[in-house]
Amino acid sequence: MLGLLLAIALLGVFHTSMDAERLAELKLEHEQKNKELSLFIKRSPSPTKANLALLERNLQQLKQEFETSKTTLNLSTYDRELFFGSPPRDSNAAFFMIARLVEDSRRLAQSSDILFEEGYRFGFSAYENVGPSIETIPLVHKQAKIMEALLQALVDAGISELVSVERENPADLGSADSREARDSDYFRVPGESFIRSTEAFESLAFRLAFKGQSHSMRSFLNRVNGSSLPFTISQIEVQLESESGSIDKRSVLLENPFFAPETASEGSSALQVPIISENESRFVVIVEFIELRDGVLADDGSEEGGGNV
Repeated sequence: MLGLLLAIALLGVFHTSMDAERLAELKLEHEQKNKELSLFIKRSPSPTKANLALLERNLQQLKQEFETSKTTLNLSTYDRELFFGSPPRDSNAAFFMIARLVEDSRRLAQSSDILFEEGYRFGFSAYENVGPSIETIPLVHKQAKIMEALLQALVDAGISELVSVERENPADLGSADSREARDSDYFRVPGESFIRSTEAFESLAFRLAFKGQSHSMRSFLNRVNGSSLPFTISQIEVQLESESGSIDKRSVLLENPFFAPETASEGSSALQVPIISENESRFVVIVEFIELRDGVLADDGSEEGGGNV
C-alpha cells in the first residue's frame, strides 16, 4: 500500500510539474499575442471593417481619377500596339527599317519644299551602315515611330527649313549601344523632366530645330497639342534670323497685303498673315512622349482590395 501511495504521489508531482511548464508557456504566449494585438489596433487607420470599406472606396475613386488623367494625357486615346507595331527581329531588319524612315522623311520634306542638310539622316546617322544592337532595337524602334509622327507634324505646319532633329542617347536611357554616332544625333534634356520626376510616368524626349514664320510655329504647337498621341511641350526657344527677320528670298504670298500685286484680290486681310512679312525665325522645341511606367496599378487578379487594401 505504501508503495502504491508513493507511486501515486510521484505521478501527481510529475503532472503538476508538466502543467506548471505549460502554464508558463501559455502566459508567455498570451503576453506576445497581447503585444501584437496592441500594435495591430494602434495602426493608422486600424483595420476595422468600416475602415477597410472606406479604403476600398478610396481605391476605386483613385482608379477612376487615374483613368481620367490617362485620358487627359492621351494615354488611352490611341492604340499603342497599332501605333508602334512590333519591333524588328534583328539588327539587319532594324537597319532597313531606319533606312526606310530616312528615305521617306527626305521625300516628305522635298515634296513640301522644306530645306534640310544634304545627306541628313534625321537623328539616325549611327545606323547609316549597320543596324542597332539587339538590346537597343526596341527603344530605337519606338524613337523612330515617334520621330516619324513629329516630322509629319512639322511638314504639315508649313516650316521652311528643318535644321535638326535630335533624340536621346539610348545609353542615357539604360539601353547600351556600341554604335558610334555624331553629336548632332543626341541631346540631353536640360534640367529635370517634370514627367520623369513622377512615380507613374516616364517619357522619351526629342529636340526639333526648324525655321519658319510665327504661324508655322503656332501650327506645329497646335498639331502636337491636338494630337491623339501623348505629347507634351517641355521647352521652346525662339531666335530671329536678323533684326528685321530672315533676309532669304521668299515667293510672293497672295494673301499677304504687303507683297501681293495690284491685281490681287481686294479681299485679302492683314489679319491672315503676320504684320512683318519677312519675320522668319529659328525655333527649338523639346517634345516629350509620355508613357506609363511598368507596374503602375498592376492588376493582381483581384477586383476587390480585400485584406490587401
